[in-house]
Amino acid sequence: MADDELDVGAEEGKKGGKKKLIIIIVVALLVLGGGGAAAYFFLFSGDDTEEAADGEAASAEEMVQLDGPAIYLDLDQAFVVDFMVSGKQRYLQLNMTLKSRDQGQIDAVKLHMPLIRNSLVLLFSSQSFDELQTLDGKQALKEASVETINSILTQETGLGGIEDVLFTNFVMQ
Repeated sequence: MADDELDVGAEEGKKGGKKKLIIIIVVALLVLGGGGAAAYFFLFSGDDTEEAADGEAASAEEMVQLDGPAIYLDLDQAFVVDFMVSGKQRYLQLNMTLKSRDQGQIDAVKLHMPLIRNSLVLLFSSQSFDELQTLDGKQALKEASVETINSILTQETGLGGIEDVLFTNFVMQ
């Protein structure tokens, strides 16, 4: 009789062990299934978010005012950059005015002026002194300046909006 009681307890322990094993397997399958579903969602729905981001970028560009009167922003401090040419110290000093038709972007330029000035100084100092003496070199510098400013504005606000850069003073010595 004592042996029968031990066997009954052992069978109940085996049933409880089987239940625990089944619960662990079910939980493991749920965790793996949830992880797989999350991976599928992030990997395969990324194409849709990229397309949506492209659509948002296109609609953001449309939000920049492209018509209306021109608004000018004079960058107060002159940019001064030094060059070493054939062992001689050379300087470039230039003043700039920005042209846009969107007051919001002019305000954004004012807000992000330190970042814009830093990027422009780096751009100007990376130029060739001899190349800047030509009209083509100056035109290329204007275009690069517009691209630099618009890329910063796009990075910070999601919109470009600067149409042109006007060099109001350009001295090379």
